[in-house]
Amino acid sequence: MRKLLIILLVLAALSGVAFASPVSYIETIAPYAAVVADYGYPPSVAIAQSCRETGFGQHLADLDIDGNPVRQYNNILGKKWHYGDYFVKLTPEGWGKTREYVPRKFQIYDSLAECFEDYAENITYNPAYANKDMSSVEAFIWSIAPKYATDNTEAYANGVLRIIRDYDLTRYDRRE
Repeated sequence: MRKLLIILLVLAALSGVAFASPVSYIETIAPYAAVVADYGYPPSVAIAQSCRETGFGQHLADLDIDGNPVRQYNNILGKKWHYGDYFVKLTPEGWGKTREYVPRKFQIYDSLAECFEDYAENITYNPAYANKDMSSVEAFIWSIAPKYATDNTEAYANGVLRIIRDYDLTRYDRRE
């Protein structure tokens, strides 16, 4: 029954149907996020970052500058473009009174699995994350947030941690 629910949620996501709840979004992406554990990272952080970046999937209905829904690009982690194909959308940059919407290039992925794989590889090989702290989930997000967040680092890290706590996402960090 659970597998059927996941399949239905994935089909709904791909067809443009909004997610019914934050929990349904989490249950849809969690199997894909598990790959980050192969790199030694907590899936809870990647899941929470995706929830924050997409508004629990609601922002996947947003349009790129050509009028296409961003859902089709499988970029659920807000990854800016760094190779290959990209799409352009308006995104808020800065924070407080200096926050404004600017066009930015975002990475296109063939699948959600590829998005999470790229996330893990980026954190592993990008020198900007060389000093990441793996001592705890909290330390990890605080150590990557200054590079990952393009707005207020403190608000970003606290938001990710709040999502982890509110939805008990550390349960995805435990290997079965």
